[in-house]
Amino acid sequence: MKGRASDEAYAHMLGISDAQAADRRAVLTGAGLARHREGRIAFTSLTPEGRELHATLLAERLDDAERRRGVEDALAAFLPINGEMKRVFASWQTRPDGSPNAHDDQGYDGSVVEEAATVNARATALLRSSSTVEPRLARYADRLDAALRRVQSGESGAFLRPMSESYHDIWMELHEDLILLAGRERNEHDEG
Repeated sequence: MKGRASDEAYAHMLGISDAQAADRRAVLTGAGLARHREGRIAFTSLTPEGRELHATLLAERLDDAERRRGVEDALAAFLPINGEMKRVFASWQTRPDGSPNAHDDQGYDGSVVEEAATVNARATALLRSSSTVEPRLARYADRLDAALRRVQSGESGAFLRPMSESYHDIWMELHEDLILLAGRERNEHDEG
């Protein structure tokens, strides 16, 4: 989903410790399915063999008609919620008059966070109910709730800051995962 990510990012995705993520990475790199790069920004990415295995595993999941239908239903239910959350994201960035939101009006920001919480409640309820078909969807619900709590506690960057396990990062990852799990390619109908 991420293309390349740190052990910390994988740990967040999977709900495990950084050390456990490093152990899993070591297994994948040892098997030639992933490569790890050290440096200022360390990351792991799939090798061509890893991408091939992922495609095979995804095809096997898509062959399960009941699971695929369940994910397609979840995606169809998610799209209108996605449209609502996109409007919330836009409100966080831009004031109603079109000016940039400087985040200097606690009342305005608070109202946007309240809207986000309302939309989040619908999204996470959908994810938890859909986890009977695809269990990992429940993990997205947990991650979204955790990011929203960070925003509600005053960490404004937890809403839209890129590559920081922000609410927006998780939302985008979820959306892409639903599209993949439904066996589709992203198009204009997937925006909600």
